[in-house]
Formats: sequence, C-alpha cells, structure tokens
Amino acid sequence: MEDQRFGRQDVLSCRKGFPGVMFKNLLDDFFDILFSPAKGIGRVARQRGIWQGLTVYFAVNIVVSMATLNLDSLATFSWVPHGLVPFSSLDFLEKTQHFFPLLIFFVQLFFGPLYFFLMVAIQNFVTGLLGGKGEVTSLGAVLGYAHFPLLVIAVGGVLGRYTAFNILGLIGLVAFLWSVALRIAGIKQVHGFSWGRASLAFFMPLITLVSSFILFMLLSIVFIFPMLIQALEDFSGRTPF
Repeated sequence: MEDQRFGRQDVLSCRKGFPGVMFKNLLDDFFDILFSPAKGIGRVARQRGIWQGLTVYFAVNIVVSMATLNLDSLATFSWVPHGLVPFSSLDFLEKTQHFFPLLIFFVQLFFGPLYFFLMVAIQNFVTGLLGGKGEVTSLGAVLGYAHFPLLVIAVGGVLGRYTAFNILGLIGLVAFLWSVALRIAGIKQVHGFSWGRASLAFFMPLITLVSSFILFMLLSIVFIFPMLIQALEDFSGRTPF
C-alpha cells in the first residue's frame, strides 16, 4: 500500500511539471535493481510500464555501444574481412569512420524497439502457455529494467580504452548473467511463478530453437544427405565422360 501511495504521488508530481521526481525515481529504480533486486523488481512490476522499460533498454544499449566502440581499432580496418578488402575503398572508410557512432545510434533506434517488443511478445506467449496471469506491460517493464547491469560493460569499455586493464570479456559475462537473473526474477514477480517455472519460461525459446536445430540436423543426416548422395551417384553414372 505504501509503495502504491508513493507511486500515485510521483505520477501526480510529474504531471504538475516536476521532472526531478522522474529522475529521482529512475535513480531509485537503478540502485534498487542492482543492490536490492527483490525490492526494485517488485516496484518496477507494480508501478512501471512497457514504455519505461523500452526507454531503459534503449538508453542502456546506446551507452554500452558508445562506450565499447573503439575508433582506434576501426581506423586500422582490421575488422574488414580480407576477402572484401579489394572491393572496399579505404579512403571512403577513413572518411566515414567518425560517423559510426551516429550510424550505431540510428541502428539502435530502428532495430532496438523491434527486438525489444519481439522479446516481450515471445516471453508473454511462453508465460501464457505456462499459466501466467500477469500483465504484458509489467513484463515489458521488468525485462527492460533488467538490462541495467549491462551498464557495467560500459565501465569495462572505458577502462579498456584508457587504461591497461582489458577485462571487458569478464565484465561482460558477469553483467550478462546478472541481467539474466534479473529477467528471471522479473518473470517470477509478474506472474507469480516459482523460480523453476520462471527459469523455464525464460529459457524455453532458446531450448526450442536449439532443439529445432538439432532435429533438423538429425533429419538431414538420416534422410536428406542420403538422398543427395544417391542423386549425385545417379548423375555421375549417367555422365558419359
């Protein structure tokens, strides 16, 4: 009741023209999500919406992308595949490398929301199959806010750029696992699942994708490859030379 009362007051204050309240709420959400996840996830699930989740998701992706973008390595063009070097203009690449941050921003602006809404839709469909009764707007909020730990990657990118410490890979792994744990906790909070069912709901799309790939490979080995081999043998037998 207390959280809901303060939530209504915050909304009324924001409508009266106090953006400082919104910024304070964002900071509170940030620190609670990272250091008191049970409290933070619960408040986000009750008081935040899918558009706020999208805003956090987009902002985190932009910050991480800009912090980990290394223009010095781009200047050497080592990222260009050797097979494409003869077909690429190095002069053009040198002139346009400073526009890469702007390009990344527009790519995130266009594809980021598409991926976010697709992710929320898939998770909402899976949780519905498992008996979830939560609101999709709450689910979108917790999935978006669960990306806050990825900001640690931005810190690792800055450290790797200006210091001799290059621990971006380790920091990225820790931040990713942290974010996954928060997303599972968010699904649990929104739908009232157990930890096991929430974990199953989160990993089910990946399990389905991997299972489909393995099934396709097995069917290919058992049926498609023998048919192709037989067709090649028949074709080579009919060839007069």
